[in-house]
Amino acid sequence: MKTVTSLFVVLVLMLVIGRAVSAAADTNSLVWEAESKEYTSKPGERYAEFKFWFTNTSKAEVLIIRAQSSCFCTVAQLPSTPWQIAPGTNGSIDVKMDLAGKSGVVTKSVTVDWSEGRKTLLVKTTITPAVPVPGMADADRLKNMQTALADRQAIFKKAECVSCHFDPAKGVVNGEQLYKGVCAVCHDSEHRASTVPDLRRLNHPTDAEHWRRWITVGRAGTMMPAFTKAEGGPLDEKQIEAIVAYLVSTVPSRGTPIR
Repeated sequence: MKTVTSLFVVLVLMLVIGRAVSAAADTNSLVWEAESKEYTSKPGERYAEFKFWFTNTSKAEVLIIRAQSSCFCTVAQLPSTPWQIAPGTNGSIDVKMDLAGKSGVVTKSVTVDWSEGRKTLLVKTTITPAVPVPGMADADRLKNMQTALADRQAIFKKAECVSCHFDPAKGVVNGEQLYKGVCAVCHDSEHRASTVPDLRRLNHPTDAEHWRRWITVGRAGTMMPAFTKAEGGPLDEKQIEAIVAYLVSTVPSRGTPIR
């Protein structure tokens, strides 16, 4: 009887140990090429992007369920959820950190949950301060803001403003390039006026008509000018539509737009 009891205990222990080994193997089914990444931004750069590669080393399919960041300013992108990773295959999780309004060294985490485990990835960005606009002292910037409030189209008439708002649009048809050359100088600027919104942090809904309206006719009572050539601006209809398409694809829409 003692022999049978001892054998039973041994079998139970073997089963427990086997399950523990199996669980450990499953937890390590995704092998990561790195668990942390570091980046030093260029002066004035808006985003820091990271790529985390992994390989499914197990003999079974793995499902990546979610990738959750520690802050809304950092986004981990998955092609689908759940993401099916076949045995022996690899892939990457792309992480994008928004640097707007940040300075110094910024560290964020991304927690990845899959069918057999969890992994925490770290991204760290050393932010390089934007290079000041040559000759643009605070007094000059304030003066330009006051001029724009008095006449929204003034930025297309003053020589020092034309180089920032008019020249970058010449011969350009790509929406992203037009936005970065014509719009970002104000809307993405670290030194933008409090009345100039960050377009990616709006607290109201948007759509194509919303963007088209404000780009074309501007907004009375603000510094937002009319960018259409018909009003003395730098953009023709095709260029305006290119920027509209870019904004629709990069700025999330929320509900019914405000007209």
